Amino acid sequence: MSLQDDGNLKPHARSVEIGKQFVVDRVGGKVVGAPLRNLTAAEIRVLNRGGKDHTFELLSVSSPTGKATTDLLVIHEFVKNKNKPFVAVTSIGEVYSGICE
Repeated sequence: MSLQDDGNLKPHARSVEIGKQFVVDRVGGKVVGAPLRNLTAAEIRVLNRGGKDHTFELLSVSSPTGKATTDLLVIHEFVKNKNKPFVAVTSIGEVYSGICE
C-alpha cells in the first residue's frame, strides 16, 4: 500500500513485493532482503525485542540526502502460532504487511 496525498492508502500499482522474503536479526536489527533492507542505515534501533507477551519493534534511520528518513517494522511475536503477522511503514509512505516464520 502507498500513502496518497489525500491521506488514503492505495494498493501499489505493481505487486512486486508479494512473496518476497527478508531476514531480521532480532538482536542487532539488521534486515536483509527487499523491500525492508536497512544495511546502509545510519542508525538501527531495536525498540522492543518482543516475546510471548510483546511485539518486536525496529526503527531504522537513514540520511542519504542529509534529511532523516525512518522505517518502522513491527512483528507480533506474541501470536501463539508459528506464523507471526508483521507490518512495516517506510518514510516514503509505503506500507507492507504479511506473515513471518
